[in-house]
Amino acid sequence: MTRALVVGAGIGGLATAGALASRGVDVELVEREAEVHALGSGITLIGAALRALERLGVYDECLAHGYAMDDFELFDPQGHHLTRFPLPKAVGTDQPGMVGMMRPELHRILLDRARGLGVTVRTGSALTGIEHHGGAATATFADGAGARYDLVVGADGLRSTVRELVFGAVDIRFLGQGIYRVVLPRPAALTTECQIVGGEETTIGFTPTGPESMYMYVLFPVDADSRPPEDMAAAVRARLAPFGGFAATARAAVDGTTPINYTHFENLILPAPWHRDRVLVLGDAAHATTPHLASGAAMCLEDAVALGEELEAAGDLDDALRKVADRRFERCRYVVETSAQISWWETHPGTPGADHAGLMGEAFTQLAQPF
Repeated sequence: MTRALVVGAGIGGLATAGALASRGVDVELVEREAEVHALGSGITLIGAALRALERLGVYDECLAHGYAMDDFELFDPQGHHLTRFPLPKAVGTDQPGMVGMMRPELHRILLDRARGLGVTVRTGSALTGIEHHGGAATATFADGAGARYDLVVGADGLRSTVRELVFGAVDIRFLGQGIYRVVLPRPAALTTECQIVGGEETTIGFTPTGPESMYMYVLFPVDADSRPPEDMAAAVRARLAPFGGFAATARAAVDGTTPINYTHFENLILPAPWHRDRVLVLGDAAHATTPHLASGAAMCLEDAVALGEELEAAGDLDDALRKVADRRFERCRYVVETSAQISWWETHPGTPGADHAGLMGEAFTQLAQPF
Protein backbone atom coordinates (compact mmCIF):
# COMPACT_ATOMS: atom_id res chain seq x y z
CA MET A 1 0.00 0.00 0.00
CA THR A 2 1.37 3.40 -0.94
CA ARG A 3 -1.44 5.96 -0.69
CA ALA A 4 -4.20 6.50 1.92
CA LEU A 5 -6.96 9.00 2.59
CA VAL A 6 -8.02 9.69 6.17
CA VAL A 7 -11.34 11.52 6.53
CA GLY A 8 -11.79 13.54 9.72
CA ALA A 9 -9.22 15.51 11.72
CA GLY A 10 -10.37 14.63 15.22
CA ILE A 11 -8.29 12.61 17.65
CA GLY A 12 -8.84 9.35 15.76
CA GLY A 13 -8.14 10.80 12.33
CA LEU A 14 -5.00 12.66 13.38
CA ALA A 15 -3.67 9.59 15.19
CA THR A 16 -4.46 7.32 12.23
CA ALA A 17 -2.78 9.66 9.77
CA GLY A 18 0.36 9.66 11.92
CA ALA A 19 0.32 5.88 12.39
CA LEU A 20 0.13 5.30 8.63
CA ALA A 21 2.66 7.99 7.68
CA SER A 22 5.19 6.64 10.19
CA ARG A 23 5.12 3.40 8.19
CA GLY A 24 5.94 5.07 4.90
CA VAL A 25 2.39 5.54 3.57
CA ASP A 26 1.63 8.70 1.59
CA VAL A 27 -1.29 10.09 3.62
CA GLU A 28 -3.82 12.79 2.80
CA LEU A 29 -5.97 13.97 5.70
CA VAL A 30 -9.18 15.84 4.87
CA GLU A 31 -11.45 17.76 7.23
CA ARG A 32 -14.83 19.23 6.32
CA GLU A 33 -14.42 22.20 8.68
CA ALA A 34 -12.40 25.25 7.65
CA GLU A 35 -9.72 24.47 10.23
CA VAL A 36 -8.54 21.67 12.47
CA HIS A 37 -9.74 22.48 15.96
CA ALA A 38 -11.14 20.98 19.16
CA LEU A 39 -13.52 22.05 21.87
CA GLY A 40 -11.70 24.21 24.37
CA SER A 41 -12.45 21.87 27.26
CA GLY A 42 -10.37 19.28 29.04
CA ILE A 43 -9.88 15.62 28.28
CA THR A 44 -9.16 12.70 30.60
CA LEU A 45 -6.64 10.17 29.27
CA ILE A 46 -6.59 6.81 31.08
CA GLY A 47 -3.61 4.48 31.03
CA ALA A 48 -4.73 2.80 27.83
CA ALA A 49 -4.67 6.16 26.04
CA LEU A 50 -1.21 6.96 27.38
CA ARG A 51 0.15 3.61 26.17
CA ALA A 52 -1.27 4.31 22.71
CA LEU A 53 0.17 7.84 22.68
CA GLU A 54 3.59 6.36 23.42
CA ARG A 55 3.31 3.97 20.47
CA LEU A 56 2.27 6.94 18.34
CA GLY A 57 5.39 8.84 19.38
CA VAL A 58 3.76 11.73 21.26
CA TYR A 59 3.51 10.56 24.88
CA ASP A 60 6.33 12.70 26.29
CA GLU A 61 4.94 15.88 24.78
CA CYS A 62 1.43 15.13 26.01
CA LEU A 63 2.74 14.46 29.51
CA ALA A 64 4.61 17.77 29.44
CA HIS A 65 1.35 19.60 28.64
CA GLY A 66 -0.88 17.71 31.08
CA TYR A 67 -1.34 16.76 34.70
CA ALA A 68 -0.42 13.23 35.77
CA MET A 69 -2.45 11.35 38.41
CA ASP A 70 -2.41 7.89 39.97
CA ASP A 71 -5.58 7.92 42.08
CA PHE A 72 -9.35 8.37 41.82
CA GLU A 73 -11.41 9.79 44.69
CA LEU A 74 -15.15 9.84 45.41
CA PHE A 75 -16.98 12.38 47.57
CA ASP A 76 -20.55 12.68 48.79
CA PRO A 77 -22.75 15.68 47.87
CA GLN A 78 -21.65 17.61 50.97
CA GLY A 79 -18.00 17.18 49.99
CA HIS A 80 -17.14 14.46 52.50
CA HIS A 81 -14.52 11.99 51.31
CA LEU A 82 -15.87 8.49 50.58
CA THR A 83 -13.04 6.47 49.07
CA ARG A 84 -9.79 6.61 47.14
CA PHE A 85 -8.50 3.90 44.84
CA PRO A 86 -5.42 3.62 42.61
CA LEU A 87 -5.81 3.93 38.87
CA PRO A 88 -4.12 0.96 37.18
CA LYS A 89 -1.17 1.69 34.96
CA ALA A 90 -1.38 0.25 31.46
CA VAL A 91 0.21 -3.20 31.47
CA GLY A 92 3.71 -3.07 30.05
CA THR A 93 4.30 0.56 31.05
CA ASP A 94 5.41 2.57 34.04
CA GLN A 95 3.22 5.50 33.05
CA PRO A 96 0.72 7.29 35.32
CA GLY A 97 -2.75 5.89 35.71
CA MET A 98 -4.26 9.00 34.13
CA VAL A 99 -3.37 12.36 32.61
CA GLY A 100 -5.66 15.36 32.28
CA MET A 101 -4.95 17.95 29.60
CA MET A 102 -6.72 20.45 27.39
CA ARG A 103 -8.22 19.07 24.18
CA PRO A 104 -6.74 21.79 21.92
CA GLU A 105 -3.26 20.85 23.17
CA LEU A 106 -3.78 17.18 22.35
CA HIS A 107 -5.06 18.11 18.89
CA ARG A 108 -2.10 20.40 18.28
CA ILE A 109 0.39 17.71 19.30
CA LEU A 110 -1.22 15.06 17.07
CA LEU A 111 -1.51 17.51 14.16
CA ASP A 112 2.13 18.58 14.45
CA ARG A 113 3.18 14.93 14.57
CA ALA A 114 1.18 14.10 11.43
CA ARG A 115 2.54 17.08 9.51
CA GLY A 116 6.05 16.30 10.68
CA LEU A 117 5.67 12.82 9.16
CA GLY A 118 4.66 14.34 5.81
CA VAL A 119 0.87 14.08 6.02
CA THR A 120 -0.93 16.47 3.66
CA VAL A 121 -3.74 18.22 5.54
CA ARG A 122 -6.65 19.68 3.57
CA THR A 123 -9.47 21.56 5.34
CA GLY A 124 -12.84 22.79 4.10
CA SER A 125 -13.13 19.58 2.08
CA ALA A 126 -16.41 17.65 2.36
CA LEU A 127 -16.50 14.06 1.11
CA THR A 128 -19.49 13.34 -1.14
CA GLY A 129 -18.87 9.93 -2.69
CA ILE A 130 -16.81 6.74 -2.70
CA GLU A 131 -16.43 4.30 -5.58
CA HIS A 132 -14.95 0.87 -4.98
CA HIS A 133 -12.47 -0.72 -7.38
CA GLY A 134 -10.44 -3.86 -7.22
CA GLY A 135 -7.74 -3.01 -4.71
CA ALA A 136 -8.56 0.71 -4.54
CA ALA A 137 -11.25 3.31 -3.86
CA THR A 138 -11.98 6.68 -5.46
CA ALA A 139 -13.15 9.51 -3.20
CA THR A 140 -14.96 12.57 -4.54
CA PHE A 141 -15.51 15.89 -2.80
CA ALA A 142 -18.00 18.74 -2.83
CA ASP A 143 -15.71 20.91 -4.94
CA GLY A 144 -15.71 18.29 -7.68
CA ALA A 145 -12.20 17.03 -6.96
CA GLY A 146 -11.56 13.31 -6.81
CA ALA A 147 -8.65 10.93 -6.33
CA ARG A 148 -7.89 7.24 -6.12
CA TYR A 149 -6.44 5.65 -2.97
CA ASP A 150 -5.25 2.23 -1.86
CA LEU A 151 -7.11 2.76 1.43
CA VAL A 152 -9.76 5.19 2.70
CA VAL A 153 -10.21 5.47 6.48
CA GLY A 154 -13.34 7.11 7.84
CA ALA A 155 -12.50 8.67 11.20
CA ASP A 156 -15.18 11.31 10.82
CA GLY A 157 -17.13 10.88 14.02
CA LEU A 158 -20.53 9.82 15.29
CA ARG A 159 -22.36 11.02 12.16
CA SER A 160 -19.75 9.73 9.77
CA THR A 161 -20.19 10.45 6.08
CA VAL A 162 -17.86 7.57 5.20
CA ARG A 163 -19.88 5.12 7.29
CA GLU A 164 -23.16 6.24 5.71
CA LEU A 165 -21.73 5.98 2.19
CA VAL A 166 -20.36 2.49 2.79
CA PHE A 167 -22.69 0.87 5.36
CA GLY A 168 -25.86 2.96 5.11
CA ALA A 169 -27.88 4.13 8.10
CA VAL A 170 -27.04 2.75 11.54
CA ASP A 171 -28.77 3.01 14.90
CA ILE A 172 -27.52 5.93 17.01
CA ARG A 173 -28.85 5.62 20.54
CA PHE A 174 -29.90 8.64 22.63
CA LEU A 175 -29.05 8.02 26.29
CA GLY A 176 -31.07 10.70 28.09
CA GLN A 177 -28.13 12.40 29.77
CA GLY A 178 -26.43 15.73 29.14
CA ILE A 179 -23.15 17.28 30.22
CA TYR A 180 -21.66 20.67 30.93
CA ARG A 181 -17.89 20.79 30.47
CA VAL A 182 -16.47 23.77 32.34
CA VAL A 183 -12.87 25.09 32.36
CA LEU A 184 -11.87 26.58 35.73
CA PRO A 185 -8.89 27.36 37.98
CA ARG A 186 -7.74 24.30 39.93
CA PRO A 187 -7.94 24.47 43.72
CA ALA A 188 -4.58 23.49 45.22
CA ALA A 189 -6.25 20.67 47.18
CA LEU A 190 -7.56 18.99 44.02
CA THR A 191 -4.72 16.70 42.91
CA THR A 192 -6.56 13.59 41.66
CA GLU A 193 -9.40 12.66 39.35
CA CYS A 194 -12.48 12.84 41.55
CA GLN A 195 -16.26 12.65 41.41
CA ILE A 196 -19.16 13.66 43.62
CA VAL A 197 -21.74 10.89 43.67
CA GLY A 198 -25.13 10.38 45.26
CA GLY A 199 -26.51 13.77 44.31
CA GLU A 200 -29.93 12.60 43.13
CA GLU A 201 -29.69 12.73 39.31
CA THR A 202 -26.58 14.95 39.06
CA THR A 203 -23.01 13.64 38.95
CA ILE A 204 -20.05 16.03 39.12
CA GLY A 205 -16.41 15.30 38.32
CA PHE A 206 -13.12 17.16 38.24
CA THR A 207 -10.01 16.54 36.14
CA PRO A 208 -6.83 18.55 36.82
CA THR A 209 -5.34 19.65 33.49
CA GLY A 210 -2.31 21.64 34.62
CA PRO A 211 -0.60 23.39 37.54
CA GLU A 212 -3.39 25.96 37.78
CA SER A 213 -6.22 24.56 35.64
CA MET A 214 -8.91 21.88 35.70
CA TYR A 215 -12.06 20.99 33.90
CA MET A 216 -15.31 20.13 35.62
CA TYR A 217 -18.01 17.93 34.14
CA VAL A 218 -21.61 18.06 35.31
CA LEU A 219 -23.92 15.22 34.20
CA PHE A 220 -27.73 15.28 34.44
CA PRO A 221 -30.86 13.86 32.76
CA VAL A 222 -32.15 15.53 29.58
CA ASP A 223 -34.88 15.05 26.99
CA ALA A 224 -34.12 14.21 23.37
CA ASP A 225 -34.98 17.74 22.24
CA SER A 226 -32.82 19.47 24.86
CA ARG A 227 -30.86 22.54 23.78
CA PRO A 228 -28.11 24.57 25.46
CA PRO A 229 -29.60 27.19 27.82
CA GLU A 230 -29.13 30.83 26.87
CA ASP A 231 -27.31 31.55 30.14
CA MET A 232 -25.09 28.50 30.61
CA ALA A 233 -23.20 30.00 33.55
CA ALA A 234 -26.46 30.42 35.47
CA ALA A 235 -27.53 26.88 34.51
CA VAL A 236 -24.24 25.43 35.77
CA ARG A 237 -24.43 27.36 39.03
CA ALA A 238 -27.99 26.09 39.56
CA ARG A 239 -26.83 22.48 39.08
CA LEU A 240 -24.00 23.00 41.58
CA ALA A 241 -26.12 24.79 44.20
CA PRO A 242 -27.00 21.71 46.34
CA PHE A 243 -23.37 20.54 46.58
CA GLY A 244 -20.49 21.28 48.92
CA GLY A 245 -16.75 20.70 48.70
CA PHE A 246 -15.05 21.25 45.36
CA ALA A 247 -18.43 21.84 43.71
CA ALA A 248 -19.14 24.80 45.97
CA THR A 249 -15.71 26.23 45.21
CA ALA A 250 -16.35 25.78 41.50
CA ARG A 251 -19.79 27.38 41.72
CA ALA A 252 -18.29 30.55 43.16
CA ALA A 253 -15.83 30.70 40.23
CA VAL A 254 -18.35 30.26 37.38
CA ASP A 255 -19.36 33.52 35.69
CA GLY A 256 -20.25 34.89 32.28
CA THR A 257 -16.64 34.61 31.06
CA THR A 258 -16.21 30.95 32.03
CA PRO A 259 -15.69 28.57 29.04
CA ILE A 260 -18.64 26.15 29.08
CA ASN A 261 -19.67 23.52 26.54
CA TYR A 262 -22.95 21.57 26.54
CA THR A 263 -23.88 18.38 24.74
CA HIS A 264 -26.02 15.30 25.27
CA PHE A 265 -24.93 11.68 25.05
CA GLU A 266 -25.44 9.27 22.17
CA ASN A 267 -23.64 6.05 21.34
CA LEU A 268 -23.30 3.34 18.71
CA ILE A 269 -21.38 0.16 18.01
CA LEU A 270 -21.00 -0.87 14.38
CA PRO A 271 -21.06 -4.64 13.86
CA ALA A 272 -17.86 -6.14 12.49
CA PRO A 273 -16.39 -6.10 9.96
CA TRP A 274 -15.64 -2.36 9.90
CA HIS A 275 -14.42 -2.36 6.31
CA ARG A 276 -15.82 -2.93 2.85
CA ASP A 277 -13.31 -3.46 0.08
CA ARG A 278 -10.64 -0.80 0.70
CA VAL A 279 -12.71 1.50 2.96
CA LEU A 280 -12.43 1.20 6.76
CA VAL A 281 -14.18 3.13 9.56
CA LEU A 282 -12.57 3.65 12.95
CA GLY A 283 -12.98 5.70 16.12
CA ASP A 284 -16.36 7.26 16.86
CA ALA A 285 -17.52 6.33 13.37
CA ALA A 286 -17.40 2.69 14.49
CA HIS A 287 -17.89 2.83 18.28
CA ALA A 288 -18.99 6.14 19.75
CA THR A 289 -19.25 6.08 23.54
CA THR A 290 -20.08 8.35 26.44
CA PRO A 291 -17.24 9.70 28.64
CA HIS A 292 -18.12 7.69 31.75
CA LEU A 293 -14.97 5.55 31.54
CA ALA A 294 -12.81 8.35 30.09
CA SER A 295 -12.15 5.90 27.26
CA GLY A 296 -13.50 7.46 24.07
CA ALA A 297 -10.16 8.98 23.14
CA ALA A 298 -8.34 5.86 24.31
CA MET A 299 -10.32 3.64 21.95
CA CYS A 300 -9.73 6.03 19.02
CA LEU A 301 -5.98 6.11 19.73
CA GLU A 302 -5.83 2.34 20.08
CA ASP A 303 -7.62 1.95 16.74
CA ALA A 304 -4.88 3.97 15.07
CA VAL A 305 -2.17 1.90 16.72
CA ALA A 306 -3.90 -1.37 15.81
CA LEU A 307 -4.30 -0.37 12.16
CA GLY A 308 -0.64 0.56 11.88
CA GLU A 309 0.53 -2.63 13.57
CA GLU A 310 -1.74 -4.93 11.56
CA LEU A 311 -0.66 -3.32 8.29
CA GLU A 312 2.96 -3.76 9.28
CA ALA A 313 2.50 -7.40 10.30
CA ALA A 314 0.32 -8.54 7.40
CA GLY A 315 1.51 -9.16 3.91
CA ASP A 316 -1.96 -8.50 2.56
CA LEU A 317 -3.97 -5.29 3.06
CA ASP A 318 -7.35 -7.02 3.00
CA ASP A 319 -6.19 -9.45 5.68
CA ALA A 320 -4.94 -6.55 7.81
CA LEU A 321 -8.30 -4.77 7.59
CA ARG A 322 -10.14 -7.90 8.73
CA LYS A 323 -7.78 -8.28 11.67
CA VAL A 324 -8.32 -4.69 12.84
CA ALA A 325 -12.00 -5.23 13.62
CA ASP A 326 -11.34 -8.74 14.98
CA ARG A 327 -8.83 -7.23 17.38
CA ARG A 328 -10.89 -4.17 18.34
CA PHE A 329 -14.60 -5.06 18.33
CA GLU A 330 -15.09 -6.75 21.71
CA ARG A 331 -12.95 -4.23 23.57
CA CYS A 332 -14.80 -1.28 22.05
CA ARG A 333 -18.19 -2.93 22.59
CA TYR A 334 -17.29 -3.37 26.26
CA VAL A 335 -16.50 0.35 26.60
CA VAL A 336 -19.70 1.43 24.83
CA GLU A 337 -21.99 -0.86 26.83
CA THR A 338 -20.30 -0.38 30.21
CA SER A 339 -20.33 3.40 29.83
CA ALA A 340 -24.03 3.25 28.92
CA GLN A 341 -24.71 1.17 32.04
CA ILE A 342 -23.10 3.79 34.26
CA SER A 343 -25.06 6.52 32.48
CA TRP A 344 -28.29 4.62 33.20
CA TRP A 345 -27.47 4.28 36.88
CA GLU A 346 -26.71 8.00 37.10
CA THR A 347 -30.02 9.00 35.54
CA HIS A 348 -31.98 6.38 37.52
CA PRO A 349 -30.75 6.74 41.10
CA GLY A 350 -31.77 3.94 43.41
CA THR A 351 -31.55 1.24 40.73
CA PRO A 352 -31.16 -2.09 42.60
CA GLY A 353 -27.65 -3.50 42.31
CA ALA A 354 -26.11 -0.31 40.96
CA ASP A 355 -22.39 -0.15 41.78
CA HIS A 356 -20.92 2.85 39.99
CA ALA A 357 -17.53 2.78 41.72
CA GLY A 358 -17.19 -1.00 41.50
CA LEU A 359 -17.90 -1.14 37.79
CA MET A 360 -15.57 1.77 37.04
CA GLY A 361 -12.75 0.12 38.98
CA GLU A 362 -13.34 -3.18 37.18
CA ALA A 363 -13.36 -1.42 33.80
CA PHE A 364 -10.17 0.56 34.45
CA THR A 365 -8.42 -2.69 35.39
CA GLN A 366 -9.66 -4.46 32.27
CA LEU A 367 -8.73 -1.59 29.96
CA ALA A 368 -5.20 -1.53 31.37
CA GLN A 369 -4.66 -4.98 29.84
CA PRO A 370 -2.96 -5.37 26.44
CA PHE A 371 -5.16 -4.77 23.41
